[in-house]
Amino acid sequence: MKTPILETERLILRPLRIEDAPDVFEWASDDRVTKYMIYPTHKSIETTLEWLKSINHESETDYDFGLVEKESGKLIGSGGLYWEAENSQWRIGYNLRFDRWNKGYATEAALAMVKFAREKLNAERIGSMHAVDNPNSGRVMKNCGLVFVKYGTYAKYDNSVTFRCKEYLWTKSGEELTHHKGTVTLRTERLILRPFKESDYLDIYTWASNPKVTRYLSYPTHQSIEVSKDIAKKWEKASESKTNYNWAIEYKGKVIGNISVVNHDDLWEAGMGWQIDVPYWNQGIMTEAAHAVFEFLFEEVGFHRIYSGHDTRNPGSGRVMQKLGMKKEGIFPQMYYKIGFGTGDSQKYAILKEEWIERKIICK
Repeated sequence: MKTPILETERLILRPLRIEDAPDVFEWASDDRVTKYMIYPTHKSIETTLEWLKSINHESETDYDFGLVEKESGKLIGSGGLYWEAENSQWRIGYNLRFDRWNKGYATEAALAMVKFAREKLNAERIGSMHAVDNPNSGRVMKNCGLVFVKYGTYAKYDNSVTFRCKEYLWTKSGEELTHHKGTVTLRTERLILRPFKESDYLDIYTWASNPKVTRYLSYPTHQSIEVSKDIAKKWEKASESKTNYNWAIEYKGKVIGNISVVNHDDLWEAGMGWQIDVPYWNQGIMTEAAHAVFEFLFEEVGFHRIYSGHDTRNPGSGRVMQKLGMKKEGIFPQMYYKIGFGTGDSQKYAILKEEWIERKIICK
């Protein structure tokens, strides 16, 4: 397909031409514009001409657009869509002359290119990236519906500079965002986190029958071993599902609690819950277990947001959330009610995948 002409409220996106060289050179020779671009700063207009001559507007895999400002008629930047066979996706890129920054032009142009890719190129995946030190570009990607997937690196064509970057992705059905793996066994310095077995029922009863443990939890205190046995059987069966996440916290051969995804939307976010027996409170065990689970859910499964909450009368659970880097999101009044314990407010916390990975990098 020939590079088409696209139109937005303020821009015309059209094929670049040789006669555009003077305008292109204005921004391609500006170190402020090229600082985070893949191409080196153009030192002469001959370099610009060479690039323009190399563009093939008949290509089925590369689409290079000049961005023309309707009001002035001036070429103010360029953008493109490029097929990446190794990733089976289209990659979007853009750059603008410095005096047109922070006016919404990049988002406007990028949205038009994404729409073209989706509707005319039948794109299944659209990716992009930006240098970590250039967060404005990330806002453009998010405005276009792309989501953060991982950190990476890229280098200029001449390998003069390498940048740490954030990579983003849009997928047609969202299937690339999460890869469900179920309750796989995880190990930490002191713990084994594993799927429940029916034979765990006696350990479950030890803590689930203790009102000190269950006071701020949603389920009734277990009144008999049979209740715990039934729960253990159900949890073992549920662990066969790839979308079920419920870990037994095993410490020195004994199951002392659990940590689980109590709710998830199958794609984007996971709501967490946990409990641990009284003798193991205030020893960092719950934080250790949650850290391993969060790392697995973010980096292996691919959830983008993890949230949780606690009864405001139970601040100990909140301290675990704070140690995990979760941020307060607000209080939900009278969200909890339990017979015998009355009504409690819920303090909500959450953390994003990119915040988790960034925190992990900083802590190294």
